Amino acid sequence: MSLRQKIILFFTAGVAIGLSILYFSAHLFILDHFKSLEDSQARENMQRTLHALTTFEDHLASRLADYAAWDDTYEYTLKPNKEYETHTLLNQTFFTNEFNVLLILNNEQEILFKKAVKLEEKKETFVSASLLEKIATDPLLSRALKQGDFSGIIKLNEGPILIASHPILKNDLMGSRAGTMIAGRYLDEKLIGELQDNTLLPIELADVKQIIVPKVAASSSQSPAIWLETNNTNDYSAYAALPDLHGQPAAILHITNDRYLYNQVKKSVFYLLILIAVAALLLLKGALSFVDRMVFRRLNRLMRNMVAIQQSNDLSARIRIRGKDEIASLEREFNTMMDSLDTFRQHITKLAYKDSLTHLPNRTFFYKEVSALLEKLKRSERMGAILFIDLDGFKQVNDEYGHDHGDLLLQKIADRIKGVIREQDMVSRLGGDEFIIFLFDLRNEKESTHIADRVCQVIVQPIDLNGVQVNVSASIGISLFPKDGQHPDELIKKADQAMYEAKKAGKNQLHIFEEKICQP
Repeated sequence: MSLRQKIILFFTAGVAIGLSILYFSAHLFILDHFKSLEDSQARENMQRTLHALTTFEDHLASRLADYAAWDDTYEYTLKPNKEYETHTLLNQTFFTNEFNVLLILNNEQEILFKKAVKLEEKKETFVSASLLEKIATDPLLSRALKQGDFSGIIKLNEGPILIASHPILKNDLMGSRAGTMIAGRYLDEKLIGELQDNTLLPIELADVKQIIVPKVAASSSQSPAIWLETNNTNDYSAYAALPDLHGQPAAILHITNDRYLYNQVKKSVFYLLILIAVAALLLLKGALSFVDRMVFRRLNRLMRNMVAIQQSNDLSARIRIRGKDEIASLEREFNTMMDSLDTFRQHITKLAYKDSLTHLPNRTFFYKEVSALLEKLKRSERMGAILFIDLDGFKQVNDEYGHDHGDLLLQKIADRIKGVIREQDMVSRLGGDEFIIFLFDLRNEKESTHIADRVCQVIVQPIDLNGVQVNVSASIGISLFPKDGQHPDELIKKADQAMYEAKKAGKNQLHIFEEKICQP
């Protein structure tokens, strides 16, 4: 065998071994990493879906509460009358609030009123017999209805249904309950379509009888069980089992995800290996050093950077691009992909900490930031304050003009509040028509009342809602740091108590917490 043949044989064997090592390294560091990214994205998509479904459940409970905590409903429960049913519980009430079914029970669990509609066909129908049977015979459901506010999913013969209950109370939420009001909405194609519109995901409702929930996924019966199944090389599925009160699957959501990114990376790795092999065979003796310097070294650097990014979990890190060849294109595409992943993570973080309606910081972000700011105030021995705001007249606007006008009103109120507070202050929407402001670094107590007075003045100004002019006001409770508490929960609780004192004094009032408020 000639030296040339030996060189060719050695070079070919070396190329074959090198390509094999590179192939398995790519599987270990790249493809497996992208597989984990696919799984993570699929779970995030399902979490987004569950969050959207929770939002529908919260809206159902919120709309129900508007009717349950109402003097007219309270009087009807004590003394049923046809006038309330014909004037309040119209079919249009069901269509507007998206109720499929509505029940009113007294404290003895006797049904005083029941009604059901088909939202898609906009017509009245019979109340589900299986729902009435569960209310009468299911001890867990009966206990949940008696305890107070409740929402969840129940499996009926007609299909799964989102259900919410609320104690029937007077407008001021004082006194004993007169009974329970229950509203439900079927988890049907209409609701699934709305979930698809909100999440832009291909959500489906799977057949509970045909899907087997894995034991690992079903280990927690109190929260939705999420698991993934790979169907083929082009797509895979994400499932979420929604439990009922007994921890049994009441419904299963299904999302099909394509494997485009994974397959593209797999093809890129394959084409890269072919390129290196062809180049190595053509260049022979001189090509070996050239490939080592221009290809393999750069690929090793690329993989080291990828491993470093994977280990540090720093999606802001980027690979330095050298040259204008295929490897540089791969580096550039990798950087582009990292840009997309970093942007997507920032977007997810923004969704986790922002109120979707007003774009104000939500409760989670507010608690986190206020806790940190209170620590700063403790070290500097400076004052702070919590303003608890409840809108007066919001329910009337919501009932008279609909929820779209109510949502627009909340957005404009949020903009007005942001316009009058200081740069170092923070405003958040707790939910419904309640807002909360943290005043950072106050000189004295009077400064907090001055800012609260400005908020009252700006809210009471007339507001134009798409051609409709409305007027609302605000009741504001104030708690002071460190006098009234050291922790956000304590300060918010006392500001809430002070707000109720302000409401008792009339509309557009503010009240500073006094310790005697808490005394019996």
